[in-house]
Amino acid sequence: MPEIPTRYDHTKEPDIYARWEAEGQFVPSGKGEPYSIVIPPPNVTGDLHLGHALTYGIQDTIARHQRRLGKDVLVLPGMDHAAIAVQALVEKKIQKEKGLSRSQIGREKFLGEVWKWVKYYMPRVETSLKRFGLSADWNRFRFTMDEHSKLAVRTAFVRLYEKGLIYKSELIINWDPRMQTTISDDEVEHIEETTPFYTFKFGPFEISTARPETKFGDKYVVMHPTDKRYASYIDGATFECEWINGKITATIIKDEAVDPEFGTGVMTITPWHDKTDFEIASRHKLDKVQVIDQFGKLLPIAGEFAGRKIDEARKDIAQKLQDKGLLVKVDENYRHRVAVSYRGGGKIEPQILPQWFMKATAIKEAAIKAVKSGEIKFTPKNLEKLYFHWLKDLHDWCISRQLWWGHEIPAWYDENGKVYVADSLEKARTQAGEQKLTQDPDVLDTWFSSGLWPFSTLGWPNVEAPDLQRYYPTSFLETAPEIIFFWVARMIMLSEALTGKIPFKQVYFHGFVLDEKGEKMSKSKGNVMDPMTMIEKYGSDALRMSLLGGNSPGTPQRYSEQKIIKYRNFATKIWNATRFVVMESSGAKAELPKDLDHTEEKFFEKLVKLETKNEKSFTALKLSVALEEIYEFFWHDFADQFLEYEKSAIREAENPERVAQAKSCLLIALKRQLVILSDFAPFLVDMINREMLDGD
Repeated sequence: MPEIPTRYDHTKEPDIYARWEAEGQFVPSGKGEPYSIVIPPPNVTGDLHLGHALTYGIQDTIARHQRRLGKDVLVLPGMDHAAIAVQALVEKKIQKEKGLSRSQIGREKFLGEVWKWVKYYMPRVETSLKRFGLSADWNRFRFTMDEHSKLAVRTAFVRLYEKGLIYKSELIINWDPRMQTTISDDEVEHIEETTPFYTFKFGPFEISTARPETKFGDKYVVMHPTDKRYASYIDGATFECEWINGKITATIIKDEAVDPEFGTGVMTITPWHDKTDFEIASRHKLDKVQVIDQFGKLLPIAGEFAGRKIDEARKDIAQKLQDKGLLVKVDENYRHRVAVSYRGGGKIEPQILPQWFMKATAIKEAAIKAVKSGEIKFTPKNLEKLYFHWLKDLHDWCISRQLWWGHEIPAWYDENGKVYVADSLEKARTQAGEQKLTQDPDVLDTWFSSGLWPFSTLGWPNVEAPDLQRYYPTSFLETAPEIIFFWVARMIMLSEALTGKIPFKQVYFHGFVLDEKGEKMSKSKGNVMDPMTMIEKYGSDALRMSLLGGNSPGTPQRYSEQKIIKYRNFATKIWNATRFVVMESSGAKAELPKDLDHTEEKFFEKLVKLETKNEKSFTALKLSVALEEIYEFFWHDFADQFLEYEKSAIREAENPERVAQAKSCLLIALKRQLVILSDFAPFLVDMINREMLDGD
């Protein structure tokens, strides 16, 4: 036997993965019970982080375990074009490098820059996924902007439109003045801001606001119908009052949306620029007046303030109201939450614009039923309450974006503005006749295409596609709880609407990976750990085990380099114990002797219990428990105790049969533990099997 190295060499892991691929180890066998995982596609926004390593580590551990049980496992890889995120990054890049905006560079050249970005990061992301050990069939790789995905998106849009589930309307949306697009709710974050809080006279009332710049179009004063302070005021009554630019006629409205405890319990409404105000105005069929344009500047209705940016004009508007004797008081230290665009950084300015919407409210019942019935199981189960709460308050989903990077909306307009929805220009022309057609300039929200991911990746809209027939619905999804609404719920709704089936059977939600102080990792804090750096230093298996160990579903975990060192040491322990067993058990039979002594019987009884508990832990998705049990068993029961016991027999027993029995017991005990460890440390176990155990 050639000399066995004294330490496990993790630098060979890329070579091991390349051999796995070459041998076709990750290609589904087509035999046995199908088990499928379509991975959450990482965005091509940049390099992967520890959260990704946790996600794909959990998925791969599950996949390898299912293969070990003899199932026909498909792990399908892919990546997401991340429309708004990538567009924001590329805009910053060309501004920094060329001093140009996207409008200056033009749509075609801008998209060329985006594809350069994608082609740079896509191979880097693929390399990272392979270094994580993800046992995926790369022949089935999908990108949300590949030709098949484009076909699936167009088909889905047309079918949903034909079902009456997609429509175009003028409703209030989140508008990012900086990026000049609508954005989805998940791309809005709220920050605390200190700002003056003004109270003004408005006829016989006092109203409070932090945004006097929106008040030029206010002509309705609203109060709660049961507020006794205003019982004498009649719903629908009018009165005249002095306001910013002279006298106006205002109307009294009673509506339960008003909070009697906030401010004076009376408010004026700006339906064009506030969602709550828009809903009040819609209920009462009130006028909606635009005050602020799409660039965050005041319109002519603002009189002398027209053309000014709202933030700059605010104090001057308040000063004018004070000069007119309408300022009652001002609180300079008012704290409130301001909505900003997570990607673009601009403050959100709600606007009423013609957009495409999906009637999510019309298909939410199927999504509720799928989870409530247990057809789809959540781990941890307590996230079901959050899911149901969101669906209960669901509103229609704005799916159009004013971006250049993304799936073009398959809708065309004739010269009269009539719309023709079709999955190609040719089909639209068959509807329009000789009329000249212009395609809608907008693109679809990223979450629309990623909402089709579980079935579009498997061949849909071709319902006869072999993968779709065999592997759909998929078996398992691993993701983060913060996208339970924006991705998980939408996948369920779109799957039910377009396939009549659930998209997956189990959803496992991991928690945040925090630093050792319990703080969220961020580049600005300087507490980010690069998983690729950690892999280069300690190996993929050590990183995976460090992320899975002590990690409960949905629960944030504190993380430090010491955890990786712990499992690097575990890998070393496994290697060294195996090296000793192999060297000492030369010529041993790989079968368990019949007549075990008391110590051996007790050990193998514990090993059987470990194997049984391991399977139960995987069934319950308690991967951390499974890992910690094999860690403790291998380190203490096997390496510290049983190995030492049998070593003494090998070296001291005079009976050759006893020596042979000890060698066989060690070899069998080792191999059975390596089977369990292969789920968590696939590179290490592969190298042990090939270099020390003759490829077993």
